Amino acid sequence: PEEDLIERYHQLVDEHANRIRVLVAATFAIVAGANTSSNWRMWILFRNGGDFGYEDPLHGRDAGFYVFRLPFWTFLVDWFFFALVFAVIVALIAHYLNGGIRASGPAGKATSAVKIHLSVILGLLALLRAVAYYLDRFELVNARRGAYDGALATDVEVQLPALNLLMLISVFGAVLFVVNIWRKGWALPMVAIGLWVVVHVVAAGIYPALFQRLRIEPVESVRELTYIGDNQQATRFAYGLDEENLTTIDYAYTSNLTTEDVAGAADIIDDVSLVDQELTAEAFAVTQAEVDSYKFPIKLDIDRYEIDGELKPVVLAVRNLDLSNITGWEREHVAFTHGYGVAVASGDQTAPGGLPDYLVQGIGPELRIDDGLAETLEQPQVYFAEDLGGYAIVGASRDEVNFVGAGTEGTAFRYDGEGGVPMGSAIRRLAFSLRFQSLDPLISNFIQDETAVIYRRDIENRVAELAPFLEFDSDPYPVLADGRVFWIIDAYTTTNNFPYSQKVDTNLAPSADLANGYNYVRNSVKVVVDGYDGDVDFYVIDEEDPIAAAYVDAFPELFSTADQIPSELVDHLRYPSDIFEVQSDMWSTYQVENPVQFLEGALAWKIAAQPSSEGGDSETTSLGPMEPQYRTTRLPGETETEFVLQRGFVPASSGSSGGRPELTGVLVARSDGDNYGELLLYEPPRGTVFGPGLVDSEIRKESDISAFITLRADQGSRVRFGEMQMVLLDNTVLYVRPLYIQADSQLAVPQLVQVIVVSGSRIAMRPTLDQAIAAVTTDGDAPPPADRPSTTDDNDDDGNDPPPTTSGADLEDLSVAELVQQADGLLDLADAAEDEGDAEGARELRREASAALDRLREVLGIEPGTSPTSGEA
Repeated sequence: PEEDLIERYHQLVDEHANRIRVLVAATFAIVAGANTSSNWRMWILFRNGGDFGYEDPLHGRDAGFYVFRLPFWTFLVDWFFFALVFAVIVALIAHYLNGGIRASGPAGKATSAVKIHLSVILGLLALLRAVAYYLDRFELVNARRGAYDGALATDVEVQLPALNLLMLISVFGAVLFVVNIWRKGWALPMVAIGLWVVVHVVAAGIYPALFQRLRIEPVESVRELTYIGDNQQATRFAYGLDEENLTTIDYAYTSNLTTEDVAGAADIIDDVSLVDQELTAEAFAVTQAEVDSYKFPIKLDIDRYEIDGELKPVVLAVRNLDLSNITGWEREHVAFTHGYGVAVASGDQTAPGGLPDYLVQGIGPELRIDDGLAETLEQPQVYFAEDLGGYAIVGASRDEVNFVGAGTEGTAFRYDGEGGVPMGSAIRRLAFSLRFQSLDPLISNFIQDETAVIYRRDIENRVAELAPFLEFDSDPYPVLADGRVFWIIDAYTTTNNFPYSQKVDTNLAPSADLANGYNYVRNSVKVVVDGYDGDVDFYVIDEEDPIAAAYVDAFPELFSTADQIPSELVDHLRYPSDIFEVQSDMWSTYQVENPVQFLEGALAWKIAAQPSSEGGDSETTSLGPMEPQYRTTRLPGETETEFVLQRGFVPASSGSSGGRPELTGVLVARSDGDNYGELLLYEPPRGTVFGPGLVDSEIRKESDISAFITLRADQGSRVRFGEMQMVLLDNTVLYVRPLYIQADSQLAVPQLVQVIVVSGSRIAMRPTLDQAIAAVTTDGDAPPPADRPSTTDDNDDDGNDPPPTTSGADLEDLSVAELVQQADGLLDLADAAEDEGDAEGARELRREASAALDRLREVLGIEPGTSPTSGEA
C-alpha cells in the first residue's frame, strides 16, 4: 500500500515537480520574508549604532553591544535555526515521497544519501544551538529572575556555567552528527540529543530555580549585594539619574516665615500659579468656545510668556474644531475646516469675580490681545491640532467658514497654506473616495482643479507616521509664535536591552508611549508642527544619545540640529512631563545608595499624594500620586526666574498604615537655556516639612476654612479646591492652594474666591495671595479673614478695591466674557459691601452690575425684563 500511494503521487506531480518546488519555496520565502521585514528597526540600529560609554560589569562590553548588535545577532541565529528546522521537515517529506526513506519494515530505512543530507542539516542545527547558547550568556545581563533585573547571583553562579556546558554539548552533538555519516543507524545522534535534553532541563531549568529559592532568597542581602549595586548604577545611568544629570542640594529649611523673607522672595511669590488647569478649563469652555463648533481640552496647558517685559506663567489652549457637533458632508469637510486661535489667561492672577484674566480672547472681530503680551496672532486658523480627525477639503469652489461666534457672523476664508494633497483630477478624486470610503469626494461639485485635501490632521498621529521608531509624549502643547499657532511634541528614544537596568514601573496611563516596555529612555528630539501648514520638523536636542544618533545616520534628511530651532520657539521649550514622571517614579526607589538598605526598602520614597479637589470632607481623599507641576519661579540660591517642572516625595512607609507623610525631597527639572534638562533634588531635613497629603488634611480641619466651605455649600454652591502648589523659597516651603466656588447653575463656572497658604503649622485663607502670606508670617500683622472674591491683580495688592466703574460707552466695547466677569465681580463685591454695612456702596455696585447685565442681554438676544443670576450669566 505504501508503494502504491507513492506511485500515484508521482503520476500526479512528476510532470509539475519543478513548478511545485518553486511554488512551495516561494510561499515559505514570502512568509519568512514578511516576518523578517517587520524587524527593520533592529537592522537600522545594527547598521548605525555606536557606543554608550557604559560597560556592563559581567562581560565588560559597552552597552552599545547589547542595544544595537546583540538583538540582531540573536534574531539572525534564531531565524536560521527555525529555517533549518523547517528544512529538515521538508527534506523528510521530500525524501519519503521520492523513495529515499521507507517506513516499512521493523525499523524502516533510509538511503546513504538521505542520511548524509539529514546528518549535515542536523549538525548545522546543533552548531546554531551552540551559537545561540553563546549569545544567551550575554542576554543574562537583562535577566528578570527576581524583583530586580540583571545578572544576579543565580544567573552568574549557576545559569552562566549551565549555558557554557550546553554550548559544549551542542558542539559535541554536531560532531556526532557528522561522525554518524560513516556509521550505521542513528545511535550517536540520539545519545547527543538525550544528553542535551537532560542538561537543558536540569542544569538550565530546575537547578537554577531551586538554587534561587533555597540558597539565595533566605540570605538575599548577603548574596545579592554586589549584583544589586550593578543594577542601581545601571538604572540611574539609563534613566538619566546619575551624578552627571542629577544634583542633590541640602535644603536649609525653617518653619518661620518672616516679613523679611517675604520681601526677599517677592519675585517668587508674584509668579505663584493660582489658576487651576482643570477648573479654569471649564471657564474657557463657557466663556471662550463661543459656539458648539469649537471646543477646548479638559485640561489647559501651562507655559510662560513675556508680559510687560517680565516672564510670567500663563494657561492656554487652542480653540479646536469640534466635529462631533457638525453634521452633513459639506459642513464637516468643506465648510467647517479648521479651529480658530487660542485663549490665553494669566496663571498668577484672575480678573474681578475670580474668572480668568484673559491675555488673548475672543474670535474674529472680537479677538483681543493684551497690550502687554509680546506675541501677536496674525494667522489664527488652526488646521492641525490634537484629536482632530477626518479630512478637510480646501480650495473648493465655495468658501470655508472662517469662524463662528456668539452674536457675530462668520466670514469667508480661503486656505492659502502649503498643506494638503491635490485632488482635482478624476483619478485622484476616485482614489480619495476609496480611501475615505465616501462617494462624496467623487461626485461633489465643490471640487475643482486647484482643490486639495488635508488629512492626518491629528498632530500625534501625524508625527508618528513620519517617525514610527520614536515614542512621543502624551501632552503636546501649543505655542503662540511668529503670528501663528505651533505645536511642540517631545519625542523619546527607548530600548529594553540596556544591561542591568531595571524595567520601568510607572503610573502613567496605559495609553502613554512611555507607560511600559523599556529600561532606558532619553528625551532626545523636539518635534514642531505648524498648526496652519502642517509642516513637521524634528530637532535633535541630545546629540550624545547613541540611539538618536543611529536614527540620524539612517534618516539624515529627517532631522535638524538643536541650533536650528527658531528662536521664538526656543523660549517655550519645556522639560516634558512623561519622562519626568518616569524619572521621579524610578528615583523614589533608586535614591537609596546603599545596596543593603536598598534591598530592605525601609528608606524608599514614594510620590506625594494628590489631594482631592472637592471640598466638604475633613479627611484627605487621595487621587493617587501627585502629577508633575510646571512652575515659573526663581529656584533657591538662583538669581533669575525660570520655568521648571517639580514633584515631591514622602516616605514609602507613610500613609494609613505607616508614618507621617512628611516631605523628603522635591525633584526639579529645569527648562530654560543652557540649564535645560538639569535635575535638582532639594532635600529638607528629615521630618521637618509636612507632605501635601498631610497639609490638605490640616487645611480641611482648620475652623475658618471648614466653616467657609459649609456656609457656601448650604447656599447651594459647590466648593472646589485648585491644585496645591509647593513653593520653594530660599529657606522655607509654602503650600498655596486656591479655593473656587461654583454656583448651582448649568452655565456656572468655577470662580477663584480665596487663597489658602500654609507655612509650617500656620494656615491662613484670605481673598488674595499677599494677604494670606502676610497672615502666616511670624512677625507681621495678619489681616482678618474675609468672604470676598480675589482679584489678585498686581495693581490691587490688598484685594479690597472694587472694579473700576464702567460707563455705558465702555460696555459697548466689552466681549461676552468680559461682561460676565464685570457683572459677576460687581455683584459679589456688592454682597461684601452689604456685609460690611456699606449700603450706599452696595447699591452703586448693583446699579453698575445691572448695566452690565442689560448689555449682556442685548448681546445674547435675551428679552428685556429677564433677570438671570450672575452664576447663570
